[in-house]
Amino acid sequence: MLFAALSANAQDVRVQVDRGPLYVGDPVSIQVVAQDFEEEPTPEIVVPEVGNGTLRFVGVSPSVSSSISIVNGTMSRSKEVRFVYQYQLIANDVGRFELGAFRVQQGTTQRSTNPIRLDVRGVPTTGMVGLDLDLPEGPVFVGQKVPIAVELRIDREANRDLLEYTARVPLFDAPNLRFLDEPRNTQNALEIETTEGTLRLPADLREETIGGRPALVLRAERTMIVLSPEPLRVGAPRVVIERGTRYRRDLFGQRQPVSSERLMATGRDVDLEVIEVPRTDRPGTWAGAVGSGYTLEVSADRSVVQLGEPIVLSFLLRGDGDLSTAGLPPFDAEGFLDPAEFRLPEEPPAGLVDEEGKRFEVSLRVLDANVREIPALEYAWFDANTRRFETTTTRPIALSVGAAQIIGADDVDRNAASLFGPGAADPSPEEARSDRPAGSAPERRDSFAASGANLAIESRPERVLEGSAGEAGAGAEVPALYALSAALLGFAAFDARRRRRDPEELARTGAIGSARQGVEGAGDAAVLGRVLRELVATQPEAAQGDYDGLIAECDALRFAPGGEQAAVPAPLRARAIRFLETLDAGEGE
Repeated sequence: MLFAALSANAQDVRVQVDRGPLYVGDPVSIQVVAQDFEEEPTPEIVVPEVGNGTLRFVGVSPSVSSSISIVNGTMSRSKEVRFVYQYQLIANDVGRFELGAFRVQQGTTQRSTNPIRLDVRGVPTTGMVGLDLDLPEGPVFVGQKVPIAVELRIDREANRDLLEYTARVPLFDAPNLRFLDEPRNTQNALEIETTEGTLRLPADLREETIGGRPALVLRAERTMIVLSPEPLRVGAPRVVIERGTRYRRDLFGQRQPVSSERLMATGRDVDLEVIEVPRTDRPGTWAGAVGSGYTLEVSADRSVVQLGEPIVLSFLLRGDGDLSTAGLPPFDAEGFLDPAEFRLPEEPPAGLVDEEGKRFEVSLRVLDANVREIPALEYAWFDANTRRFETTTTRPIALSVGAAQIIGADDVDRNAASLFGPGAADPSPEEARSDRPAGSAPERRDSFAASGANLAIESRPERVLEGSAGEAGAGAEVPALYALSAALLGFAAFDARRRRRDPEELARTGAIGSARQGVEGAGDAAVLGRVLRELVATQPEAAQGDYDGLIAECDALRFAPGGEQAAVPAPLRARAIRFLETLDAGEGE
């Protein structure tokens, strides 16, 4: 316990600050040194809140050093672990600046530094330099692409003695903004200090006469996108230059500054109104697109399909706006796709932005054999210039949909007889004695009345109790009546249970059962494919698992040379049966 206490006390944390003088707007280097902590994991550091200024994390530098010493024949080892956290502090006002304690923690161990108090000096202002922002008057809309520009102006005389400059634009550090910068082929760059580091913006250099004096103007342009509807209020841009006042010549005749002075110039505070896109008259096909000139192109991977087969639609969205926040509307929105004709995804897909625009892909299935096209789709956007919603329309895509054939048990019996020869589906004696024309479909027996069973209930007791002693087995009439009553009660219970089941579940179970009979009796790939397509046509949710693979293999066999007469391979039939069993078991779960 004594050793653990001594080890815990060995940890030390201290803060180091650059020597002064410290000037307003200039970055100050601050280092937090954590010593004698464990190598792993890297200690976490909690920074204090900064009032009138900014604190930027630069990085952390770990170091481990080991040493061995031998004194009077005794060898001892020592290891030193140090973590140096580097920050840059910028004060916005002149006077006393206070910064709270840094707290370093690793596991259950915590150590804190002492608070920091700094004296910040002011910098004389001058008209020889200036930093201005070119912003619209507003208001601007959330998601709107707003072109802005920043200009650095330096008097030609001051530029001759310019040693360095530090420009800061608080607007570029605002958390609810996003900026876009297009690459440009220029040799000039305007450097802006931000909380993330130095930002180099491609700029145009020109010479102007301002106030009767020649000056150099460096102009950089950006695109600003506001992400939230809060008012945009940030401080003014500021530039500080260091200008040489006295020089000397070196051995090569070059001027070397002996003394210098600091000068500062500030622009105007930023106060911009931000509003949301109007909610009134907002179309159902609007999905966050703000800008102008939007177009939507749609293409399909196939135009000839069978009922229930998937179609992959590809969307390409173009427009002068922020494509990263623009998406596709809900597919069942008015003016888009009809859910009665297509099986649609629950949510629009996420897109990918490239050089041409924003691309989306989605898979859907045709549910109605009467569908003849992917209709013209509407896409709405909000034009920030005209302040109203606009709509573009895609081109329709023609489709040829083949209706799946309904396969019943009778079709399977006839198909089995035709494929496997006489005896595969021999008629019953009753069918043989019937007067039906040869080749006609057998009579369906969907009720007890058609089966010939007499299930009438006699209400007269004397008739029920009447016996016929002359007939054999007359003593079994009473047990038979009890058995019939029990059977009727059992059927009533079964029928009540059947009626309580969900009608959709009953329909689904019946469809899977019919499909099972069709798969077992299918003689060729064409019949097997029609059975599976008909199942998906009536039960769209069945298009899952191995369905697409089964359809593809059926079509491959169907269109192969001689495939129309070829029997269904046993592995393919087994896969189809397993698919139906898995589908039925999954619904039951």
